[in-house]
Amino acid sequence: MRLDSRVMKSRIKHFVWKHKPFWRLYMRNLVIMTAVAMCSVFIACLDEDFTSKVRGYVWKIDMKTLAEQYKDESSLYIDKTHADLLFQKVKVLCFILTTEGKLAGKAQIVNNTWARRCNKVLYVLCTKHKAPDLLSTCSIGESKYHLTGKVRHALTHSYEHYMQNYDWFLKADDDTYVIMENLRYLLSHYPTNKAGYLGYHFKVHLDQGYMSGGAGYVINRQALKQVVEQGFQHNSCLEDGGDEDVEIGRCLQSSNVQVFSSLDKYDRETFHTDKPWQHVWGIPPGYLNLYSKNGVRKGADCCSQFTVSYHHVDAATMAFMEHMLYRTSVYGRHGLTNATDIFPPRYHRGSQG
Repeated sequence: MRLDSRVMKSRIKHFVWKHKPFWRLYMRNLVIMTAVAMCSVFIACLDEDFTSKVRGYVWKIDMKTLAEQYKDESSLYIDKTHADLLFQKVKVLCFILTTEGKLAGKAQIVNNTWARRCNKVLYVLCTKHKAPDLLSTCSIGESKYHLTGKVRHALTHSYEHYMQNYDWFLKADDDTYVIMENLRYLLSHYPTNKAGYLGYHFKVHLDQGYMSGGAGYVINRQALKQVVEQGFQHNSCLEDGGDEDVEIGRCLQSSNVQVFSSLDKYDRETFHTDKPWQHVWGIPPGYLNLYSKNGVRKGADCCSQFTVSYHHVDAATMAFMEHMLYRTSVYGRHGLTNATDIFPPRYHRGSQG
């Protein structure tokens, strides 16, 4: 007996659905793989530690050799005359927060890239090792909950031992990358005998706001004197705990230390809270739109030509940035060294919001 065509189609459809032919399996797996890939990319975009771990499983980077290579500039065609003059004129002590576990790896990249352009560098950590560039904080503790105590200790130590030898004091993390030549050029427009500090300006929590800790912030000699003698002595901020950048900002504010603007004449930022591509693409963390004093820009307006810092920079990216900034040139195109109007001095007073 011949089956009705409609019955036949129904049976075929039922058979196809029941046995799930290969094309359905492929489509399902393709959807799953696509979803996993998209989630992985999203996580990688937000978490540099995740990216570093994945990269570590794929290939190993010889950080020690790479760090040593970047110390040698004998094969480069460069003229450092103006940078060398500012090195002597604007003296910066850099203190960098790190941990002992990073001394043999990431800290080496930091030390042989941007940190070697500091006039003096101190690595702030809990360690039993002794060296001129190591400042031990074992009495304070070693975790993210002790950053305030570590910074207060570094500032107090700088006040007691180095205040007369340096003009400015830079706080940075071991995943901050700083272009020291641009920092000195920016600082050269501000006095050191008028208490002030600057960085990426947040507008919340304090009347005059505070500087992002991750982007790095720099205080001048007079500000160091006032914050130690007034803010720290009067316990105007927590001795430890809390959010380090907020607490240090609180002590600076109570010590009548003014905020200096770090914007260039086009209102472009010099200090940056995140990775370079996040600022260029316009996808920094969502909180930044609420916290930023000057608003968040993207694309060509995200960053000053004389940019100073980026944050969340892992060791491999730090080495790459060093190569592109200091070992790569565009023939016939040079930055001006007489752009004296790029940083008009500007000062902020109070007003939250």
